[in-house]
Amino acid sequence: MSDTASIETNEELQRLRERVRELERLTILQAEEIRLMKLREHGRSNEKLSPEDIRQGSLFDEAELYSVAGSADAPTEVVRVTKTIYTRRKRGMKPIDPKLSRIEVVVDLTEVEKAVGDGYELVRIGEETSEQVHEVPQKYIVIRTVRPKYVVRRAYAAANDDEIASEIRVAPIPPRILPRSIATPSLLASVLTAKFCDGLPFYRQERMFARHGLEISRQDMANWSMAVAKKLEALEGLLRKELLASPYLHCDETFFQVMDEPGRANSTQSYMWVTTGGVGDRRVVLYQYSRTRSSAFVSIFLDSYTGFLQTDGYDGYNAIGEKEGIVHVGCWAHARRKFIEAFKVSGGEGSAGTLIAMIGSLYEIENRLRAAFFQPDGTGDQDAFAKERRKDTAPVFAQIKSWLDTKAFEVPPQTILGKAISYTKEQWPRLIRYVDCPYLTPDNNAAERAIRPFTIGRKNWVTSGGPRGAFGSATLYSFVETAKACGLEPYYYLRYILTKLPTTEAGHIASLLPWNVDPMSFGELTAEDARISLDSIPIA
Repeated sequence: MSDTASIETNEELQRLRERVRELERLTILQAEEIRLMKLREHGRSNEKLSPEDIRQGSLFDEAELYSVAGSADAPTEVVRVTKTIYTRRKRGMKPIDPKLSRIEVVVDLTEVEKAVGDGYELVRIGEETSEQVHEVPQKYIVIRTVRPKYVVRRAYAAANDDEIASEIRVAPIPPRILPRSIATPSLLASVLTAKFCDGLPFYRQERMFARHGLEISRQDMANWSMAVAKKLEALEGLLRKELLASPYLHCDETFFQVMDEPGRANSTQSYMWVTTGGVGDRRVVLYQYSRTRSSAFVSIFLDSYTGFLQTDGYDGYNAIGEKEGIVHVGCWAHARRKFIEAFKVSGGEGSAGTLIAMIGSLYEIENRLRAAFFQPDGTGDQDAFAKERRKDTAPVFAQIKSWLDTKAFEVPPQTILGKAISYTKEQWPRLIRYVDCPYLTPDNNAAERAIRPFTIGRKNWVTSGGPRGAFGSATLYSFVETAKACGLEPYYYLRYILTKLPTTEAGHIASLLPWNVDPMSFGELTAEDARISLDSIPIA
């Protein structure tokens, strides 16, 4: 064989070998994608890993599956593994809430059973008690408002006297949140809480009302919702002002479908943005509807804001985070989620478990220090907490950064682990900034928890009937979730403000904000229920 033929043969052999390596790499990537899709479809959604899972994962190095030549000196990996101690729950039934009304039913011995022989007496030494919960079926009462009508005329004048005055007097109708509606604040609060707190669509409520003999259409309930949202606009403006005064914010967004948007197909996705913040008892959860996911929407909203903004890794937040006065903070939960996927896809045989354990150390530090500083016996010193947290997390950050830098050269970037590493390295400057704000935690879960009720409701009601309904829904979700964040029962809070708003002067509506409302004042609502219920019983 000539030298030229030999060279060509070697070159062809080299090309074939490279092709085989490329095909092997693609096979591995495709196998990963298939395993991931199966996990998402059939696997558990819980991201928690047992200690055994993490120990098993640290036995293997995923880089060895892909690297052509192994390194001579493997980097030493130091992992802090913490043990969570659980307090065992006491056996027995959980006590029934003492706030619930109680009726005593005495079950005593009969007179025959109380009989004792001569020379003996029956002495009561105590009692045995047990409790059960009884439900009174939902009851609807029509409140008929009667306003006597009077005419002014000359005393003793005959009914057909031409001198009868035409002046007629009647008491004004009491102020109502929706004057022309049949719905009282109680019914409105029930309808709104059912949909915006419990995710019960109007068409299901329509059927429920029908079972009780009430004909209330879903269209009526939709109109009530939009009308109430309109009435709450001024109060919502105060919520917005309070939110933008917070030293920190959490932000997230999710899609939903809005019908009849001008110039858009009904299949086009719209978005609901949620922003949370506030200090102490003054917490705010604000929902906002937008036609698009464009960062311009939230950028305008935060135009004058200064403080910390914690988000997920969506690129739309990057421009906002670079604005002067805003410190953009990343989310460790999203970074961890990507390594969880890599760990599951590898069948627990990858090194992703090592980084998961390191991230777990950050949460262990967070929980330990918050318990030490902010529990009832803690100092509550925000600055001291932030200083201690920076000191304790610094070595863990160094370990994580070293691990990422090492693995970035060993793991192909197209693999699931490689993508997780690339994402975390890109987000790194934002991921470590949470330690500078004592109000922030390692993740953006506050916003995700706030938006979850909307995503659950979306599965039930599927679409929004139009832009007006979407704006109204944003307002009502804001009040429901803000009430929950402030520790108030949404039904009673909505009923309270819908009762008080018609008689509250514009300069005093701030008294209806959740942190200015005393939950004890809800007692007058329950007293009203009891009075109406008793008065409605016909007397024979």
